[in-house]
Amino acid sequence: MNAHKAFIPLILILIYAAKFVFALHSPPLSQLARDVPHNSLDNTNHLRYPIHMSTNTHRKPIQPTGNFRAIPVAVPENLTNVRVILFEPREPGNIGSVARVVKGMGLSQLYLVNPVPFQDVDAAWYMAHGAQDILENCHVVPELKDALDGIQYLVGTTHRRRDVRLPQPVPARDAAQMIAPISQDKSVALLFGREDFGLSTDQLSLCQLTASVPMATKNPSLNLAQAVQIFAYEVFVASLEEYPPSEIDYAEVNALEEFYGRVTRLLDKVGMSPYNREWETYLKSLRRVFSRAPLEPRDIATLDMIFSTTYRHIERLEKKLESTQ
Repeated sequence: MNAHKAFIPLILILIYAAKFVFALHSPPLSQLARDVPHNSLDNTNHLRYPIHMSTNTHRKPIQPTGNFRAIPVAVPENLTNVRVILFEPREPGNIGSVARVVKGMGLSQLYLVNPVPFQDVDAAWYMAHGAQDILENCHVVPELKDALDGIQYLVGTTHRRRDVRLPQPVPARDAAQMIAPISQDKSVALLFGREDFGLSTDQLSLCQLTASVPMATKNPSLNLAQAVQIFAYEVFVASLEEYPPSEIDYAEVNALEEFYGRVTRLLDKVGMSPYNREWETYLKSLRRVFSRAPLEPRDIATLDMIFSTTYRHIERLEKKLESTQ
């Protein structure tokens, strides 16, 4: 027993010697703190502690996204035909967040109609982390018709119950199942309204399809970026399936609106007047009638021949009447 006690001082001396040697060869704490990677965007100040035992430690290279994600998937090609349109967004942070959604879900087209100034606002770029290229290349246009240029199928989104004259909204997942096959070779747009009011009834009447996100309660409603995320995700997942190209050659939305304008011009010419001369209200009904079956460019040309010929004939009759007076 006494022999064992004799070794205790020697063991203590060896322990203190080891600590002294380790202290000589280790970098100071300030150096260790500088080696810690800080993620300022996530504000993880509470995680800033030394994790490298030596300044010579080699960090592993960052892996490509395809290898990093738990479920790697190839980006469906049809997503290049899907456009996200924000009508008059009011919050720069929401614009940045939507840009991040667009990039993350494999989309590339972001259009902003009369947005709040955001280019020089830090919140927009902060929330667009990793998707600054989408924000830099987004299209800023003054009017909705500019954002609809080239669009053949328009999907409007809403959280509230709307006018009975509008088509009944479908769930976001069902809408995605319709968007995926159409977007194989057609241009499709998802239209989102401003944060406080959403889309107007007139704007929704422009759409071939109205969609909503089913929720358990009336309030709170989804944040704009959250709503875009859900729709973009559903379209992304639906697009992972294979679809044949759509057999319908959808007419462009702007071409349809020009056609409706010519129809109402003829009706006004023959003396027809809607109740209280509310042409906008009548136009909603007109859109509903013609949207029951998708119109192709050749359909518009056929109908245009009827309406245009009738309009010109009335003008000729008016000139003859004027010349006889």
